[in-house]
Amino acid sequence: MLARDAHLYLCCDAETMFVLKPLGEAAGFRFWKPLVWDKVAIGMGYHYRARHEFVLFFEKGKRRLNDRSIPDVLTIKRIHRGYPTEKPVALMDVLVGQSTEPGQRVADPFMGSGSVGVAALQRGCHFLGNDLAEASHQLARERLLEAGGYPCPSLRSRSRIS
Repeated sequence: MLARDAHLYLCCDAETMFVLKPLGEAAGFRFWKPLVWDKVAIGMGYHYRARHEFVLFFEKGKRRLNDRSIPDVLTIKRIHRGYPTEKPVALMDVLVGQSTEPGQRVADPFMGSGSVGVAALQRGCHFLGNDLAEASHQLARERLLEAGGYPCPSLRSRSRIS
């Protein structure tokens, strides 16, 4: 559950944005606006190859951004040949920096390569992450340990009740 007076960011493409926005609002979040991540280089595709992704910006409660001079277009070069959906730590650093203070908790339920966690640790925050892909756990764990994180027992190691 997202803490009161907190922000939620969801990375997505143009098609998924129209699905996620109403779902977020139905879950009780206030949608502010889509941010545009300009990846600097074009990606795969057929018609008008995408050079950007959207980052949907939601709020629960009331929380100011830490720096109101940040634009809604974030120009940060994409990761090429990394984890399939890897986001640059520099991009995540902007978002974490806008919405947290040192010592606060940052959660990423779809952590992939752990870029959000690395940004959170670099800013003195605590990080909780999860992902369904086992490859994600291995890669993110290595990156988070290198960034100064510490191991946490996996929930997968607990007994399941059927």
